[in-house]
Amino acid sequence: MNRQSPVLISWIVVVAIFVLDFVTKRWVLANQVELLQGIDLIDGILRFTYVRNSGAAFGMMQGARWILTAVSIAAVLGLGWLISRPTTTGLKRIASTMILAGAAGNLVDRLAYDGLVVDFIEMGYGDWTFPVYNVADIGVSIGAVVLVLSLLVERDGQDDQEVPAGLSPAPAVEEDPDGARD
Repeated sequence: MNRQSPVLISWIVVVAIFVLDFVTKRWVLANQVELLQGIDLIDGILRFTYVRNSGAAFGMMQGARWILTAVSIAAVLGLGWLISRPTTTGLKRIASTMILAGAAGNLVDRLAYDGLVVDFIEMGYGDWTFPVYNVADIGVSIGAVVLVLSLLVERDGQDDQEVPAGLSPAPAVEEDPDGARD
């Protein structure tokens, strides 16, 4: 079996998430009249509701179009470079791939719709509702969680690393078979 390179797989995932995000947002725009009122998918838990978001995730930084666009462009360029490197591996590759896909999807909206992003997935229970989001936001959120996990794993792995230069490890104590020390 021919094994695909991690770089190619990352780019395939980016394109797949980007296309899914693009198609779902175009469906929302084509049905925006119905979606302004919302369509229940799972009564009281999940619905599609059309919202234009001028801010970042969870409605933060409303109206900061140019800052958010610049950050998105920088993220797309930087993460694109990162996942193109064969040395980016493991959880960092997964995190970078997911965040890149989401950042690219939302960047297209920011450029095409005067800084606004099309959001439409609404979740909640009872009186509590989660901020409305989209497929790109799912990619960014999963990527952020995986990035935190990678940083925790990396930090925990440092405990098992060699002793830094200049510090000497505790000397090994050898015992002879009779239990006496040398």
